[in-house]
Amino acid sequence: MKDRAKIIRRMGFVHDQEGIMNRYLGESAQWKHHLEKTRSFIAGSFSGARADSVAVLGSGWLLDVPLDELRQRFSQVFLVDIYHPPQIRKKLAGTQGVELVEEDLSGGAIDQVWNLLRKYKSSIPAARLVEEISLSTPASGIRADALISVNLLNQLDIILCDHIRRKLPFQQELSVSFRAAIQSFHLAWLTKKPGCLIADTQEHRIPHKGQASSKRLLYTDLPEGIRRDRWEWDFDSRGTYHPGSRTRMEVQAVEWA
Repeated sequence: MKDRAKIIRRMGFVHDQEGIMNRYLGESAQWKHHLEKTRSFIAGSFSGARADSVAVLGSGWLLDVPLDELRQRFSQVFLVDIYHPPQIRKKLAGTQGVELVEEDLSGGAIDQVWNLLRKYKSSIPAARLVEEISLSTPASGIRADALISVNLLNQLDIILCDHIRRKLPFQQELSVSFRAAIQSFHLAWLTKKPGCLIADTQEHRIPHKGQASSKRLLYTDLPEGIRRDRWEWDFDSRGTYHPGSRTRMEVQAVEWA
């Protein structure tokens, strides 16, 4: 456990999570629509599902999680993330029917990337590093009948790719194939049970001067599902994420049986 804590801190997962809250505090009015849409979509899911328990994957600060509604619908709620902020642990301590689970939702890629880079340092080609990674279902603490993936899918690989780039030359084509593998694997095991997913699909950068640009954030196809929605998220209005630019995300939500 101490080794895992060191790894996720050094790779930047804790810093990233703290950054989410800091950005929210500065953008709460702009995030309001996105958070309400996310919570509403989740709360409206599972009306016909036979499920007594649910796992929320990527629960984080619970900003986008309708926990009260989930507790009313399910007898057991598992909140799953790579790291739970101390504030959330304190807030939920002793809450009946809620269990916090710390789990690598990338399919085990975090430990493997860390260990391979420690073993070979800069001598391992990035292509071989990617080939050596074997993904496995993160099932150790997820015993739920239904699954929710919350603004997680395109986040699973970002910090991993950034960490690899700090250590090795990591070409764009290889990065895309690595991201696609992690995202596709997440969907493959996620959709084996009733569930829903909310994910950023496109990032739009609108500079104060100059031409706007966009980039894709998903490298796999979302399931067709039985219910869908989409909206825009005014992610950064102050130009701190991309200096000098406003950033908006396109978001899609899908539920499957």
